[in-house]
Amino acid sequence: HLSLRRQRQMCIRDRSDILHFDETGVRVAGQLQWLHVASNAQGTQLMLHSKRGQEALKSKASLWKDFRGIAVHDCWSAYFDEGRMRHALCGAHLLRELAALQEQSSIWAAGIHEFLLGLHENSRRAPPAASILREYRRLLEQADAAEPQPWKLPSKRGRPKATKGRNLLRRLQQHEAAVLRFALEEGVPFTNNQAESNLRPLGVKQKISGGWRSRQGANNYASLQSLLSSWRKARMCSAACAS
Repeated sequence: HLSLRRQRQMCIRDRSDILHFDETGVRVAGQLQWLHVASNAQGTQLMLHSKRGQEALKSKASLWKDFRGIAVHDCWSAYFDEGRMRHALCGAHLLRELAALQEQSSIWAAGIHEFLLGLHENSRRAPPAASILREYRRLLEQADAAEPQPWKLPSKRGRPKATKGRNLLRRLQQHEAAVLRFALEEGVPFTNNQAESNLRPLGVKQKISGGWRSRQGANNYASLQSLLSSWRKARMCSAACAS
């Protein structure tokens, strides 16, 4: 059983230069734990860990620490601590944040939302990379001029307070390459749906049972679900090749 699981992990790592990463909180023996996923079209690895951040990502069972390809994920800061890989941010997450700002009458958010969505919908007819970068930076410059700068109250200590729009804009500026990688490199997905779909059965299970009574039970679930998901993907790949 453990040997087969290891084979699946090697299959995920070796058969693709793109991996999707995500994590979600679960209840194990009454305590919060984290279930991490690394997946692609060939296989799935689910890993239970007591931590959400770098300690989990660099643990012995994690595929993250040895991966050197393109990592698709949300913009959680822990994923950017590793400099040995390239990153691709989930466009669906960004579009949701931009749409929320649009509802607050943010003009610049509407412009960037339309720009990213247009690139995604017309990916086969995307303009040259130089044009994409030029337009993206122009939109960011407009956003920087329109969005209020961080402010600090005289009676308060610590970092200046920034609006949600300013925080999002900072991420769009800082992670420019990761935001646009889907449009600049062939084969890079626009969303992190692959990882999210692999975590979806967990949501159903938690609604029914609420969690696990023991850590061993949670680890068994992660191992079995990894194998079943990888087996289904392997069958789908075989069927596609046969057709």
